[in-house]
Amino acid sequence: MRHIKEPKLATAEFSRDMVETMLTYFDAYADEGVLEVEVTSWGLWLPNKVTGGRQFLGLAKLPDGVRQ
Repeated sequence: MRHIKEPKLATAEFSRDMVETMLTYFDAYADEGVLEVEVTSWGLWLPNKVTGGRQFLGLAKLPDGVRQ
């Protein structure tokens, strides 16, 4: 049997605090039991379908080449 290797589309990194935030606000942001996370160059976001906005979830670490 041949294994099909799918190309990686994206990688998201989560800190413990970010995971705890997702658990805390899961019911508020989930749609039919599924939590969507938007990935941008500035971090991860939880879309809010009620307001049309989004809540900043966080950025686990700064991207390579970015100084503090």
